[in-house]
Amino acid sequence: MAGVETGRITTDIPARMDRLPWARWHWMVVVGLGTVWILDGVEVTIVGSLSDALKDPTNGLVVRR
Repeated sequence: MAGVETGRITTDIPARMDRLPWARWHWMVVVGLGTVWILDGVEVTIVGSLSDALKDPTNGLVVRR
């Protein structure tokens, strides 16, 4: 890539973000994401527990014609 100039970029954005206060909105995001993470784990556990039962032709989801 001839002709491409690279250099160092300096910014004060991270320092400005560190000075921002932790608000109620941040707590709501953290609690919401944590709740979704827990529910996802429960869902995976339930599906894993039921997978053997669903494979059984006498008990599982079988299409009968």
